[in-house]
Amino acid sequence: MRAVSAPTPPPVSVGRLARYIKTRIGDDPKLRFIAVRGEVSNLRIQEAGHVYFDLKDAEALINVVVWSDAAASLPPFKNGASIVAIGGVSTYPKRSTYQFNAVRIELDGVGRLHELYERLREQLKAEGLFEPARKRTLPRYPFAIALISSANSDGARDFFTNARRRAPHVHVQLLEAAVQGLNAPGEIVAAIKRAERLPVDAIVLARGGGSYEDLFVFSDERVVRALAAARIPTVSAIGHESDTPLTDFVADVRAVTPSIATELILPDRNRLLAEIDRAHRSLDTSLQRRAARGRMQLERFTLHSLFARPAAVFGQRRQQLDEVRDRLRARTLDGVRSRTATLVALERRLAARDPRVRLSEEQRRLIELTNRLDRASGTHVARARVRLDRAIPRLRPALERALTARRHRLALKAAELRGKDPTTILSRGYAMVLFEGRAVTDPTLVPPGSEIVAHVARGTITARVESTELDG
Repeated sequence: MRAVSAPTPPPVSVGRLARYIKTRIGDDPKLRFIAVRGEVSNLRIQEAGHVYFDLKDAEALINVVVWSDAAASLPPFKNGASIVAIGGVSTYPKRSTYQFNAVRIELDGVGRLHELYERLREQLKAEGLFEPARKRTLPRYPFAIALISSANSDGARDFFTNARRRAPHVHVQLLEAAVQGLNAPGEIVAAIKRAERLPVDAIVLARGGGSYEDLFVFSDERVVRALAAARIPTVSAIGHESDTPLTDFVADVRAVTPSIATELILPDRNRLLAEIDRAHRSLDTSLQRRAARGRMQLERFTLHSLFARPAAVFGQRRQQLDEVRDRLRARTLDGVRSRTATLVALERRLAARDPRVRLSEEQRRLIELTNRLDRASGTHVARARVRLDRAIPRLRPALERALTARRHRLALKAAELRGKDPTTILSRGYAMVLFEGRAVTDPTLVPPGSEIVAHVARGTITARVESTELDG
């Protein structure tokens, strides 16, 4: 049999095909918004702010573009960094290629931890948790220490070994907690709270080193804030070289390793014993010297002539005491006499200024003035009454003449007002014509056909104007 060839489909333009592919990819919900993990390579930043790079792994590579509006908020990264790009797949029709349009980038692995570390460090620093002013000094002679660490960790073993060698008299109580893993932050925070309820002088958080990821538990915000809020002085003893966990910044004392922490916290027992021995010898020597000086002074006082003959000393003091007593008695009597004379003079002055005497005198003067006022007012009233009786006959005719003149002027004004009263004029057959609320004095101001109102004596007349004529 001969193969039958398929019919040729109708041709389309390259642009139409490219647009169709772009539409199909854009409509796919699985490609519209996804997160892709990979390694950055061929990183390029344009002057306009757009960022281009390749994201690759062991199997494939995809072109990534971040437009300038989203690129402004990207975390710093470079070639070789492991990142997670969030965005969607699209096409570039002019080159018939597909690309990944990223709207957000997150650092992956250690890079992400660094980003979280820097962000939290800046926040805690802004809150003042790193300020030296809030750091407390450790007790000079501690007797009990709370050690927070794993029982099997190198840091705990180093701390216990050095503590037994350096200060066996100090009790170290281990509060076991995981120092790595997902559960570590919660266990460390719980151990810090338990330590605050114990009769200890300091809290030591210890670990013997590890990778950056393992040590990041000591930069966890929960652990850092719990250590900063502890009421007991704290020590951060995390074994590390270049990286500094955030607990080192908030602790009252930071130690590079747990072994060095014992040197900073615990006084060396042998050195303490040597200091105590030196202090004991120095105190003993000082006491012996003071005792010797005391015995010598006592012997000098005992042999002194005054102490050998106490009667001579005390007899002279008795005579001086008698003289002082006589002078004191004489001065006391003189003072009493002087005070008595002063008191008598004050009593006399007080009697002269006794308010009762002055009040009696003022009452007498008041009665005399009242009598004088009564006599004067009676005379004045009598004189005024005589003058009023004489004036009344003269005032009555004058008042009547003035009242008659006022009545005459009032009658004239009333007649004048009645003559000007418009109702009086209207009662004689006149009318007052109004057009649009104004009085009509000129007929040319009222066009024919207009409506006018005529006020007469007993009402109003509404009329329509047929024609107007001007006098003259």
